Amino acid sequence: MSRDLNVHRPTAAVACTARASSLPGCRAARLRRMAQACLAYTIFAAAAGHASERDVEPPALGGAAYRVAQQAYAQFERRDYRQAEALAREAIRQRPDVLELRLLLANTLAAQRRYGAASAALGQAIGDLGPRRPLIKRRAQIDAVAAAARPVAQRPSASSTPSAPGDVLTGEAFEAARRAYRAYGEKRYADAVPDAQRAIVARPDVLRLRLLLIDSASAAGNDALAWQADVEAVQRFGDSDDLRLRRTFIGNGMAPKASHRAFAARQGARLGEATAAAREAVAYAPDNIDYRVALFDALIAAGDWAGLEQAASDAIAYDDTEVMPFVFRAFARAEQQRLAPADADLDAALHREDATRSTRNSARAIAADIWMAQGRAQHALDRLSAMPPLGDDTDALVAERLGRARRLLGNANMTAPALSAVRPIADCEDDPDFGASCNVWPADPAFASGRARDAASERGDKRAAVRYAREAVAAAPESAQHRAALIDALEEAGQTREATHEARRLIEDGLLDSLPALQAGYVARQAGDDARALTAFEHADAQGKLAGLSLADAGYAAAAADRDAQSARYFERAIDALAPASASTHVPGSDSASARSSAIDKQPRVPVQDKRRQKAAAAQAEAAQELEGLRAAHSEATRKWGFDVSLDYRGAGLQPGYSSTPASTASNNWQTGAEVYWRPLGSLGDRMLELYARGYESFGVSGGGASGASSLEAAFGVRGKPFASVDAIAAFERIVPIGSQAEGDWLARLAYSGGMGIERRVDVPSWWTLSVYAEGGRYLTHESNYATAVVEAGRSYRIDRVSPRLTVFPYAVLGADYDTSVDGSVPVGAGVGVTLRYGFRDGKYDTLRSSVQLSVQYRWKVTGDDRARGAFCSAVFSY
Repeated sequence: MSRDLNVHRPTAAVACTARASSLPGCRAARLRRMAQACLAYTIFAAAAGHASERDVEPPALGGAAYRVAQQAYAQFERRDYRQAEALAREAIRQRPDVLELRLLLANTLAAQRRYGAASAALGQAIGDLGPRRPLIKRRAQIDAVAAAARPVAQRPSASSTPSAPGDVLTGEAFEAARRAYRAYGEKRYADAVPDAQRAIVARPDVLRLRLLLIDSASAAGNDALAWQADVEAVQRFGDSDDLRLRRTFIGNGMAPKASHRAFAARQGARLGEATAAAREAVAYAPDNIDYRVALFDALIAAGDWAGLEQAASDAIAYDDTEVMPFVFRAFARAEQQRLAPADADLDAALHREDATRSTRNSARAIAADIWMAQGRAQHALDRLSAMPPLGDDTDALVAERLGRARRLLGNANMTAPALSAVRPIADCEDDPDFGASCNVWPADPAFASGRARDAASERGDKRAAVRYAREAVAAAPESAQHRAALIDALEEAGQTREATHEARRLIEDGLLDSLPALQAGYVARQAGDDARALTAFEHADAQGKLAGLSLADAGYAAAAADRDAQSARYFERAIDALAPASASTHVPGSDSASARSSAIDKQPRVPVQDKRRQKAAAAQAEAAQELEGLRAAHSEATRKWGFDVSLDYRGAGLQPGYSSTPASTASNNWQTGAEVYWRPLGSLGDRMLELYARGYESFGVSGGGASGASSLEAAFGVRGKPFASVDAIAAFERIVPIGSQAEGDWLARLAYSGGMGIERRVDVPSWWTLSVYAEGGRYLTHESNYATAVVEAGRSYRIDRVSPRLTVFPYAVLGADYDTSVDGSVPVGAGVGVTLRYGFRDGKYDTLRSSVQLSVQYRWKVTGDDRARGAFCSAVFSY
């Protein structure tokens, strides 16, 4: 889960930049350092403010635009701002209605110090999307940075402030002011301070002398004196834009020091000292919400509910657009048993539309905690149910509270935690340059373990991630989120069986409805509960949460739940969403797709500056292969029947599939057959059930065996694949004699197939392939057994110069046979072979559904009789 709730640092950072650039006397090097530091802080804080909104697939952004946006964010984080700008512009071209993309473009321009262009881009966004508060606020921040970046000489100061008619100086005041202005103009700021003070003593009624002292003291590095002079001027003359601007600049420079002291005191449990220092930081920088949250945290720790209420009220009076002050004031009022005012604050917080989605979700979750602690679970359920999910990964916080409220209402033995146990978490860090940086989270007894789990996962320590995930579950066993995180950690660590066990336990404990619909779908899939998974995916779809690959996962769930038509629709939507990302709208057999994969596979070493292009090409090829898999799944979901025609020579040693039946003879022979099959229950996902009918005969049989029409037989049977994860097929059939020398029988068969690289690939032109096939059976009437096994290993090639639908597979082969009707021996042969396959009947949503396959191999005997050696071949037409 992202940790970026309530990011408000850009405001303070802009003020810091303005201060560094506007106050006279900052040396050039120091000015540049401060401006660069503050600018970087501004931009990266702004990016962080939207991080949680891009770590998941937002419903408003999917397909190619989403992928391009992800690349843009990645380039931004690498500080490749030019590339990020280009990608952001492309994403906006595809989806101009997405606000986050407009902010991203502005941030990339500002990071290049192209402030005018950044401001213009935001102005265009405001014109296109309306006066949205995030756009207006960001433009104001960037404009402030731009103004602050102007040279000091171009900015107005006290030395150039025109005199008012009553400000004419004489005597000592005139002489002292003249010396102060001269020193200031010569950049001797420390010398200007005492003369400015003497002039003020002589003429305390002249505002411009106060401004001169403030600017001189600040430029000399004496911020305390500058601040005090500003405060005294306000007391004497009242506040003004000139004084407020200087006070903002100075305060943002002094606030971090106070914030550092507050953080250290809070860590040391010196709550009185922490509160005083946090109040000081707020006084210096009242616009910085992080300083206010740090103050709220200290007051909560001290149990000072009246103080917390007053501090929150002060924050609201200063800026009533922030969400969290309303939430903290509601908590303080609830602790004081003032329920009606607390509800009013929560209502105000939940109606704030301008906050980030993560902040709004946090506010919703804290509100629900307060209501449930008051014994008002129904109220929490009603209010949260009426609010649609926001499309952020922090929707999980709300889903968990909804599930908890339902359990409280449905279980009389379950009690809600006390209000003291659901205090909001102010997760603050001490930034070395800017002081407190705070995120606000709802109560979570496993918060520390969860954070450690996330950190371990980010650094790739899978074992530690599992350990911390288990600690989090032990601390908060009723948290569906921590249970789901444990499932993810186990899956990442390769402990699939344990992950499945935990998923089933989560469902058994009634926590599935405490997860967001999309996450619930994945957990149910992990547990093997396809019906629940499909229901969850349907809910996610109704909420607009399914996009890209999540549509594909819904399709797989529907297929596994025997909902072929629904599965096909999901696959079609997934293909429509993902097809543009593969940079080709051609079907998988097209020449352009194969040309791309050929180019990728043959790329030589490239300079560092070109590696980005190579990575993009690899990503494009991966997307194309994903599409191929989706088209194959769609083909299976829509296939109801099919037929095969085969021709084999010595077929018992070279099984092409179920379209032939092993010949109970030691003689070399040809066999031809045709089969038609029907799937009465549909595709059944990873399982299968087929009814089939087959006719076949042998010819060219040496040694006087049955041949030609006299060997003609028919077979009627049923076969199925009972296990989703094991490619094992069982079949039972009745053999009906037709020819004069044919014999009827009952045949039970069991087959297994597997390997790697068996499926056709479109991302590369060649790939390693290992094919394993084993089959055994028993004739019941004549009481004989047979078995055959073939292992083929080699490399598959797509022959794009001829047709991308054509593949050739040269390989080494090892084969063995066993037949009790012959002599009971096990002849084993090894050799080489080649298989050519041509596919056809593909389309936008389907892979190559039909094929012609030719196989030829030669084996040398390793052991056993002559059945192990010689030529073997087959030809199969599949439709």
